[in-house]
This record gives sequence, C-alpha cells and structure tokens, in this order.
Amino acid sequence: MSIISTINWKRLASVFVPGVLIAAISIYVLGFRAPPSPDLRVLPGKALAAYDDFYPIRADDAGALYLDRELFVKAVNYLSEHPSPRAVADLIYLGNSNNVTLLLDGPTKAKYLMLTQKPDYAALAEVDREKDRIFQSYADIVNGIGQTFAGTPVEIVLHDTRNPLRSIVAVQNPISGRRLGDTNTNFGIQLIKNYSYGEGQGQGRGASFVSYDLTLKDGRAVKSTTIPIFHDVYGLIGFICINIDISKMDKKHPEYIEHFVDTFKATIANDAINEMIQNSKRKN
Repeated sequence: MSIISTINWKRLASVFVPGVLIAAISIYVLGFRAPPSPDLRVLPGKALAAYDDFYPIRADDAGALYLDRELFVKAVNYLSEHPSPRAVADLIYLGNSNNVTLLLDGPTKAKYLMLTQKPDYAALAEVDREKDRIFQSYADIVNGIGQTFAGTPVEIVLHDTRNPLRSIVAVQNPISGRRLGDTNTNFGIQLIKNYSYGEGQGQGRGASFVSYDLTLKDGRAVKSTTIPIFHDVYGLIGFICINIDISKMDKKHPEYIEHFVDTFKATIANDAINEMIQNSKRKN
C-alpha cells in the first residue's frame, strides 16, 4: 500500500519535525559552546577572517578552497607591523595546520616564526590543546546525534572554522559525499566572515541561521541550519551544520517518503539499556 494512503502530510510532519527539533535542542542542551572560564578572555582585535584585504583562504573558479600564498605573506607583513592578538592567533593556527612554512620565502618565514615565538602567542599552545579537547566533545555529540538518524538524509557536520582547508572534524549521514578532513565551502567562508564582521555589532554570539534553503551542485534542494561555536579565548572556532535533503520529500516520491519514515522509526536493541529500564520499574 502506498505511503500516501497511510500517512498524510500532517502526520509526516508530526514525525519528522519533532525529530529535527530534538536534534537541535540536544545541540544546545548538551553545550555546543565552550564552558566559561574566569581566567580566559576573548583575544582583543578582529578575527583574521574580518580582514578582507589579506584573509588568505580563497576559492578558485570551480569553488574549491585554497591557501593564497600572496595573501598569507601580506597578512604576515601587516600583522608584524600592526599586531592584533586575535588575528595573529588565527594566522598562526591556520599556518601551522597547513605547513605554511614550506611555502614562504626566507624573510617572510622569519617574520612568521617571530610571531609564533612571542611569549603572548606561545602561551596559546595550551589553549589550542584545550580547544582540541572541546572539539572532541563536540564530535562525540555530533556522532551520537547523527547515528540516531542513520540511514536518513539528515546530515550533521562539525566544522573547524579556523582551518577551512581541513574543516570537517565529524560528519554523519553525508548527503553530499563529504568526508573527515574535507575543506569547507565558499559559502562556508562567507558565513565565517559574516560572524567575524558581526561580533560586537549586533550579531549575537549565539545567533544561528535556522532552516534556510540551499541547492547542492547536483541540483538537490537542502534545508540547512548553522549553529556557531564560540570559545572564550578565540571567539568563533566552529560550526554545527544540519543539512536535510528535501529534494524528494513530495507526493511524487511516495517510496522515498516511506523509506524515510521506516528508517527514521528504526531502533536498535540494547540489552544494557533494557536492563536499566527494567531496574527502574522495580519497587525498592
């Protein structure tokens, strides 16, 4: 029997929408924001992405991201003369994450190394390690939520926004074929810049872009949500993105809807959980 004859669109929405809301609420409740620390303060100055003249991540004609060597050199020269702690920290993180010293000439390499060896920035190494620990917690939550929707076209991705060239830290149900370690997108760079411009200018630290429409390269329609992750020292460090392939969620594709609902409803037997449930029902 066709799914259209057994499940109307209102009933479908009653199944699908709460599920997505559960995912979004879980993200907020489980803390996709760095825990506050009285000893840490956001570095002064603008983020590197806010410097349009020399932000070194660019997209080629095909939309693929790359590190622009000339702009990186320009950033090193400018920040050596006009140091901005936030931008310098971002530059060092980006450079070290992509072995940039192999691309630099002698004088520029010397300037870059001088930036990395200044006491104020050298001390950030421990904070970087803390950031890595925080990202691991985010990855665990992203993977758990994503696996809850396994088999459905509900993709959830964790991005490291400070290194767009190796952006994806965790991904589940990759509807676009993306993998761990893949780059961000040109659109993702625009989002990063938007948050960099907006900090302190009315764009709240926790402001999210919810349920906007995107189109994949192959023409599929996608419903997306982007949730920023902020750190007490660095400001914006990541995104959580939820992307839902809605291209066949219509009356023309009843088999797709039926498969989606069946997969969405599927559960996995777990003896340990069952035992805890039974124990919780017993009278003391």
